Amino acid sequence: MNKLTAQETVSLAAQLDADEARIHAAVGSADTPMTPLAQREARDEGDLADEEILQRQDDAMLEHYRMQLADIAAARARMQHGQYGTCIDCQQPIPFSRLQAYPTAKRCTACQRRHEQLYA
Repeated sequence: MNKLTAQETVSLAAQLDADEARIHAAVGSADTPMTPLAQREARDEGDLADEEILQRQDDAMLEHYRMQLADIAAARARMQHGQYGTCIDCQQPIPFSRLQAYPTAKRCTACQRRHEQLYA
């Protein structure tokens, strides 16, 4: 395995930019708080339960997007420090094909598998 070429790094940086733009587009105005349930027009319990479920789903999606953005920021920081594409556990290069599929990867496949087994 070899280190990433400059062209590969540029390609992956562009992919991170595209992923970030996609996330921001998906979130849109989802960060604006909804009117609290207590301040809304009185409805039956079924309507309130449906709204609460939808709000919880929205909250879960926003948290998922926040985590993705944090991963993108961490990948960019590794790029700036010359550590991008190097496994944080074994210090071996992460294959370009893995980074194309998962540009925020911080571990090689073997170390990621081991990490998931230990912390699942």
